[in-house]
Amino acid sequence: RAFIFCDHASNAVPPWVSLGVSADDMQRHIAWDIGTDGLGRKLCAALNCGGLICSFSRLVIDANRNPDAPGLIPDYSDGTDILGNHGLSHEDRQARIDQLYGPYHHMLGVALDSHPACLAISVHSFTPQLRGHPKRSTDIGLLVKDDPDTANQFLAELSTAAPDLQVDINEPYSAYDLNWTVDHNVVPRGLRHLAIEVRQDHIATDTGQAAMADMLARAIQPLL
Repeated sequence: RAFIFCDHASNAVPPWVSLGVSADDMQRHIAWDIGTDGLGRKLCAALNCGGLICSFSRLVIDANRNPDAPGLIPDYSDGTDILGNHGLSHEDRQARIDQLYGPYHHMLGVALDSHPACLAISVHSFTPQLRGHPKRSTDIGLLVKDDPDTANQFLAELSTAAPDLQVDINEPYSAYDLNWTVDHNVVPRGLRHLAIEVRQDHIATDTGQAAMADMLARAIQPLL
């Protein structure tokens, strides 16, 4: 059985946090992985498996960062100043860790311990174009480091399920750079795993999410 988790599925900000970011910016990719809430839920339904959806914006605190990383609570992202995160006090920083970041990772650990033989699947999405950068041609990225065998099996199945999509390894991000949740929660438990990145224009709508969930599920099912 699979277990799916989405670190950046929400752009929600708790009422006790003020980011100083416009409503328009909160809809951009800087605040969340657009489309992953719907994709994650549809993938759980297609695979008849459990999952965990992170419920706070990456601008409040980034669940996929080492707690000591400089970008754990970002003060700038793709052209936007996160004014409420500038000069954050130690107490405010610790509150976000204690009330949001810590509980998310605890819940994920508990869930994975209750599925000891699962295929753990991390689902993210990425913007088609960062400001000032060329458009990205990758349709689906697979972040690979500790479990190349599962990744290779998935790639073989995906070539049949989605032959027209460009699938790249460690693009647009590398598992050697941005892989904290998998490194911290999945690898130590010895679980087979996949870390999937989907370009956001494929899953910006409910229809797109359904189509992508179907393609991914067809590629994942033979691995279970």
